Amino acid sequence: MTQSPTVTHYEVLDVPATADTSEIKKAYQRQLRSSHPDVGGSAGLFRLVQAAYDTLSDQQLRDAYDRSLRDTAAGSSGSNPPRQQERRARPRQDTSEANFRPMETPPPALAWHGPAVEFRPPLETPPSDGVKIRFPASSRIRMWRKVVLIIGAVVCLMPVISTLLAAVMYSRSDGLNPAVQSGIWSIVLTAGFWWLAAMTPWWIARRKQLPPATVLAGSILPERYINAQVHGTPGRDLSVARFGENARIGIEGEQRTARLIAESVLPGLPSARLINGLRWPGTEHADIDHAVIAGNRIALIDSKMWADGDYWWDNKRLFRNGKEMGAFRLGAAVHAMRIAYPTCYVEGWVVLHSPSGKLSRPSIERAGMLPPLGQAAVYLVDASELPGAVHQFLTDGDEAHTVEVPVLASLLYSML
Repeated sequence: MTQSPTVTHYEVLDVPATADTSEIKKAYQRQLRSSHPDVGGSAGLFRLVQAAYDTLSDQQLRDAYDRSLRDTAAGSSGSNPPRQQERRARPRQDTSEANFRPMETPPPALAWHGPAVEFRPPLETPPSDGVKIRFPASSRIRMWRKVVLIIGAVVCLMPVISTLLAAVMYSRSDGLNPAVQSGIWSIVLTAGFWWLAAMTPWWIARRKQLPPATVLAGSILPERYINAQVHGTPGRDLSVARFGENARIGIEGEQRTARLIAESVLPGLPSARLINGLRWPGTEHADIDHAVIAGNRIALIDSKMWADGDYWWDNKRLFRNGKEMGAFRLGAAVHAMRIAYPTCYVEGWVVLHSPSGKLSRPSIERAGMLPPLGQAAVYLVDASELPGAVHQFLTDGDEAHTVEVPVLASLLYSML
């Protein structure tokens, strides 16, 4: 019985045994694109590709590996000729980023018919600055006035009663009795004292005065950043040297998302700002691909360039063509952002881009919105659905025309 020969590292990378270092590297990059689990490949095949490259890219390890192949071939049975170690590479599809099909033209942005953009705080000093205005009295001053007036009224009852009694008992036809005159003066002075005691603080609080100086947006963030609608470079945090060719796939996906937002959302919402690449709150390296802010709403977006197929997502588990994949982590980022920005509404989307360039691919089935504990629900969409969903979210409410400069500044300071 003939034993099935072992697949060699050269066969895994699909290169001849005489291939030089550059050929091996190119072959590794080509195989990595089709074998990585993130693009629908097998985890086992990915490990074989990685092990083959690690051995053949190191000259000492490669020499030792070649010797072991020769020894194995020399010790094989004469009836079974040695396995040929040089094999011509099979032609296979090139999935490099240079051969991704261009993305279809994004849908046009909806026209904006709302109010003009309002910056909070304003960019310029309002015309009302420098004009004295009358401020309302505080609640404590108003309470003081009520209490003192009541006490004064009670205190004035005694002079009033005594004066009336004196007027009845000592009335004379030729004029007022001195006791009555004294009582009247006592009433006037007592009432006047308590009335002044009650009203003087209120008068002081109500006098016209200059309002506090207006805080300008430029003191929080330079004006050029406030007016810019796009910040950061998509995929800037993805290092090809660190993550290999898979980083190029990620960069392509982020660039496509940034183009979708820039062409289909920002023109129709002048207050919207796109931020590419920012940290999770409280972390140093975990990143969020994109954030879009308008008013008090923040949309977080994670970009994926994945192989076509049928995807199923219920906010807990993710499947592709019947095979379970790792769940998205964006829900934890949305939850953390809601805690960090309690005055803002925060939602998250994961957008799947197709290497074919079709906006409506891949096929996505959504089955539920109940996330695990400590995470927020995220929406899985294709590229054709993303612009409309984000635009609808940002324009809900009555603050879509505003730019909240403190929130924008905080997000920009958290950029990677």
